[in-house]
Amino acid sequence: MKNLKIALVLAAVCAASLGWGQSVMGGGSFLANKSLGEDAIVAVVEDRAITKAEVLRAVEPFIPQIRSQSTTEYEFNQRMNMYVAEIVRDLIDRELIVKEFTSKGMSIPDSYLDTYFDDYLKREFGGDRAELLRFLKNSGKTIKQFREDQKKDIIVNYMKGTMRQGVYEISPKTILEYYEKNKQKWYSAASAKLRMITLKTSMTATLEDNRKVAADIEAKIAKGADFAELAKVYSKDESSIRGGDWGWIKKGELNPALDKEVFALKEGQTTKPIEIGEMIFILKVEQKRPEGIQDIDDVRSQIEAAIADYNSRAMYRKWIEGLRAKAYIKIYQ
Repeated sequence: MKNLKIALVLAAVCAASLGWGQSVMGGGSFLANKSLGEDAIVAVVEDRAITKAEVLRAVEPFIPQIRSQSTTEYEFNQRMNMYVAEIVRDLIDRELIVKEFTSKGMSIPDSYLDTYFDDYLKREFGGDRAELLRFLKNSGKTIKQFREDQKKDIIVNYMKGTMRQGVYEISPKTILEYYEKNKQKWYSAASAKLRMITLKTSMTATLEDNRKVAADIEAKIAKGADFAELAKVYSKDESSIRGGDWGWIKKGELNPALDKEVFALKEGQTTKPIEIGEMIFILKVEQKRPEGIQDIDDVRSQIEAAIADYNSRAMYRKWIEGLRAKAYIKIYQ
């Protein structure tokens, strides 16, 4: 068969004879159906059979999430239907990509695969191989199968990466056209670049103590002291190490009491000490941006990234469709 026609795979994998809808809802027939062993073939791509066990391993971790997103059994079955279709499609595509990789005479050095595996083992299991083996046993995989899956994942990521690398430089005209067509994406509320000094009540500093400290800070600011240096000395939050730098904050993101004061100031101005509960805040507005559509120069890098992503996805779709068209693929009904 020269064309891949992935129909709704609930008919392929989850048909009534497989009892999928009942099983995932009630733990019944699909998972426990003895007449359909885990080696039952769901699809064939070239000379490679994709089994029921592979599909189950891929979908089972997501069943609780899909269940939580569904309000009725019908909705749950529909979501499962679509998800299983996606799983089967991805498994087929993975085999096609791996075949394309090897057909070009490419390979992955064993030393790289060993390093990749060791890094994964350290990152996910703290280097405990026994823990990994327990995890694989519960997942129905052998270490050999797991390492083969890792190898295929590396190949797929590499080949997809070549799609991104194949995206050429984006012309200024293309960037401008994208900007003009999507201006509302670049709308931004009024915003201010802030520094903040935060004083907190503690075992060693009462609210009254902090009021005196705030008054002292206010006096130093009036005499020209550097706000950032004062923040490093006095502020009691994680931004103190950065001189109280909070970066750009949009109108409405701050506590209303702070928001009102900040957006009434001009650039370079500082608020008076503002008390909220047991805390005192002093803020400086370094820069302000008005509400409106951001200038193209401010969002150019975002536009370039969006266009590059779109183009690479389009290239990938065309490429994978070409691989599907020339491959033998059969999905069992």
